[in-house]
Amino acid sequence: IAAVHELDSAPELHFNGMLEYDGKRQLSERELGLFGGATEFVCTDDGIPVSADWIVNATRRCSLIRECYEVIAMADTYEELAAAALESGVLKDVLKGGMNEDATWRVRLRQYGSTSTNDKGRRYGKNVRSPLRAEKRAIQSMAALFSQFAGRVRLKDPDCSLFLFEGTKEGNIVLARLIAKGPKTSAIAPRTRICITNTPLEPVAAYNLCNLARIRDGDRVLDTYAGSCATLLAASSLAPNCITVGIEIALKKFVKKEDIIEDFTSRGLQVPSAIICGDCMSRKIRDKARKAVGDEPFDAIVTDPPYGIREKAGDDAEPPLIQLFTVIADDREAGNPLLRVGGRLAAFVPVAPGQDLHSSLPDGELMKRAGMELTDMRDQPLNEKLTRWLVAFTCTQ
Repeated sequence: IAAVHELDSAPELHFNGMLEYDGKRQLSERELGLFGGATEFVCTDDGIPVSADWIVNATRRCSLIRECYEVIAMADTYEELAAAALESGVLKDVLKGGMNEDATWRVRLRQYGSTSTNDKGRRYGKNVRSPLRAEKRAIQSMAALFSQFAGRVRLKDPDCSLFLFEGTKEGNIVLARLIAKGPKTSAIAPRTRICITNTPLEPVAAYNLCNLARIRDGDRVLDTYAGSCATLLAASSLAPNCITVGIEIALKKFVKKEDIIEDFTSRGLQVPSAIICGDCMSRKIRDKARKAVGDEPFDAIVTDPPYGIREKAGDDAEPPLIQLFTVIADDREAGNPLLRVGGRLAAFVPVAPGQDLHSSLPDGELMKRAGMELTDMRDQPLNEKLTRWLVAFTCTQ
């Protein structure tokens, strides 16, 4: 929300799980947490949803959201649900006499957990489907509402897509309208690209990185460890008019520039202003990067540093993010900043068992030299043993 609408900070949102697992298989604590967060109600401190436009626009760029719905009504029975929906007036635009009365529409039933009547057992996945017979009964029970629709029923891509959810934690039935879908991240998945490295960044992670950096149209965006430019593909997908630059030390040897360019052009995305072969630790290379954007500092730096690779150069080698902050500080002190004041740096930092996250982050003195402040830290468990932290810094001076 903050990225899309250029806010200093996003409104405080609260997420409450809508479903409760009651399946037979024993789940670990981590799996239960993931299930509980799979479908959630979202509200603000006072219980009133934020602007629908904010939610829609944010959903369209958030790789962690599959679909976003506007809750119309909740009730214990379908008859009560129909009455509550009519009373709310939320659907008045698509009812007879409404400004969108000719809109096409459809209704789908989703049954979860113990409410599922599917012969295959209780279903929880994203592709869950409910029997047409149960769906038909539900719609007939809500005739008081659906008889007021004037438009034609259209099962594929209707103007108004309604869903009935059974099996909620509270035990009631929810009527909701689909208002937005998350981005199609599979469009930049490694299997669809020409240029990929041995450890390509998955598109969901690339989108997360760019969103935490709050990349917008017109921003100058730098990836200091670009690899196959997965983060820059995500940046261009989110903000088609941003200006991107990548630095990659393995260019030519393991990564081909022409393949990267084709990955952009084949998707109709703006090609990076420069893909520079070299080490971002070199001032000469960083000068080339700045020159590619008119000798201006960047608005955002997004990167997935090569942890586990660069450190092999020697036991005394500093972690990549600390090395990057050192050269950012050097450039700032030389009067040629790499990141503008107000700009953000977002990066991934993996943490193995027994490893301290802060040992891979710049200390207070180095952050002060670089004119940066740590503003976000979010952990993303990859498996039972390895966690990856997504960290963001803001340039304050």
